[in-house]
Amino acid sequence: MDVIVFLDNMFDLANHALDVGFLWAGLILLLAYPLYLLFSGLEKAIRENKSRDLLSDTLKAYFMVFGGIFAWFVPELFFFVSGMLGLPFATIDGWSKSLRWISFWRLFLTFDLFLYFAHRLGSEHGEDRWKKSTFLFWLSIGIGWLIHSWMGILFLSIPFLVAYYAILQDIALVVVPVSNPEDKIEKRKRKHVFLSYTWGTQSPMFIADDNTWKKIEPRISGDITWEFSEFPIPFFGKLMERPGLIWTRSHQVATITGGTQFKRVENPGVCFTGRLERPEQIFDLRNQLRTDLIEVVSKDGVHFWARYFTAFRIDNEDWSRDLYLDLLKQNNKLSGARRLTYRTGSFPFSHQRVQVTLGTTSTRATEESPLVYWDQWVMNLVEEQTRKVISQKKLDEMWRPANDHKFANALDEISKTLKADCELPLRASGILLFAARVVNFQFSAPSNSEKPEDVDPITRQQVESWVAEWERQRTEKLTKARTKALSLEQEARVFAESLLLNTVVDSLKKAQELDQNLPRHVIALRFLSAFQNYANAQTAEDDIANEAYKKAMAELRKEFKDWQETFFPKE
Repeated sequence: MDVIVFLDNMFDLANHALDVGFLWAGLILLLAYPLYLLFSGLEKAIRENKSRDLLSDTLKAYFMVFGGIFAWFVPELFFFVSGMLGLPFATIDGWSKSLRWISFWRLFLTFDLFLYFAHRLGSEHGEDRWKKSTFLFWLSIGIGWLIHSWMGILFLSIPFLVAYYAILQDIALVVVPVSNPEDKIEKRKRKHVFLSYTWGTQSPMFIADDNTWKKIEPRISGDITWEFSEFPIPFFGKLMERPGLIWTRSHQVATITGGTQFKRVENPGVCFTGRLERPEQIFDLRNQLRTDLIEVVSKDGVHFWARYFTAFRIDNEDWSRDLYLDLLKQNNKLSGARRLTYRTGSFPFSHQRVQVTLGTTSTRATEESPLVYWDQWVMNLVEEQTRKVISQKKLDEMWRPANDHKFANALDEISKTLKADCELPLRASGILLFAARVVNFQFSAPSNSEKPEDVDPITRQQVESWVAEWERQRTEKLTKARTKALSLEQEARVFAESLLLNTVVDSLKKAQELDQNLPRHVIALRFLSAFQNYANAQTAEDDIANEAYKKAMAELRKEFKDWQETFFPKE
């Protein structure tokens, strides 16, 4: 029992000492904080020429401190006024006996200040999380205080809170996504991300889906301003850190801006944002395929619609020295971008090239003029060059190139010119072009136009004139072909008849040479029979012969039959 009494007395003594220490420690901290604020921000203020703002913040801090000191010493002021009035309890001994309740008053002030900041920082984006965290924190403090004042807080509340937040940090390493599990800085930031989330003070958290690119909306909203972070707190500055999180796929990179300035290009995976930082744009490192239907005008003034196709991506190739120097002449921001800076995984890239590509994005947007992202900028460039290339060619050259040769393709010639015109400007913007070509064209208005059934009268007249000219050329060529075919047919008939007669004569001579006594009419009969059999065979085999041919063959068979009856009548 003596040990218990001794410990109880020691605890009472410690509580009494901590009550006094809490009084003076609070006073010292209140008076010293404006000075700490002044000297900690002096170097930055001089560097950024903001000395006047720093002085103004320091004076504001002193005014708040004076109000805090008054509230802090309200019990002492009460005892002082009571002593002046001669009240019996207003003595040093009475004040000493009331220290526990006086400290409770100061704890209550601390709780009020804590609750104000917790509500101010966590109510907008924290839903009810800030309430639950505040309740749990002060419940543990209150239980320890009720059990044995400061000793209860020291031996019960603080160990409980340490264990609780240690468990939360372990949970954070499981719940929060990770890129490099062994990185100490990344571990620390993952812990801060989760702990700030439990209090509702988190910065925005972004998760990019597989098809997400360009702009990305936060999965969990937050405050990028880090309110009150401009007021440094001694020894607790790092504990107030509340980084945001961006989680991208292996084929995506995020560009980070801070305020109005570009900050950096992050690697794929998990990355963290700081104060005032946010993702500007998500870049897809995979091959990009785009197509569009545009109105064009040929060299001879004919309006029609052409469909172009282009394939491109963020440049993922190391440049030769000559190419690098050529590109550097066009864009000096490519300085140092000759080699790829990220080679892990299937989608290597250069951070500098991605930053240059980001520069193609428009910075102003309205309802009538939305933002132009880098892929749309590529399409605009290819579209402009497509109109330029087609405007240098006549409509006939869309089918037959000017330097026509065997196996020539007009669209291939246009594709070569189009790619050559677009490749270097795009590469100077960090974009590698694979293909750019016209794949089809049409004279009718597209179905998505305002009046797809209407065609400009001038265009219609030009197309009709062009069609009429081609029809004239077609008719002329067909006429020449028919004339030549008839001529060849006549020549072939004459040649065949001559060949037939010569063959008959030669055959008769050979038959006579074989047998001088063979009667000529027998030989003639054999030849006549052979011709008749040939004519019958031709008519039987040719099922698709026209009527004129059938009629001619019928007359020929009749002629053969008349000859046979005339020269060789039946007995």
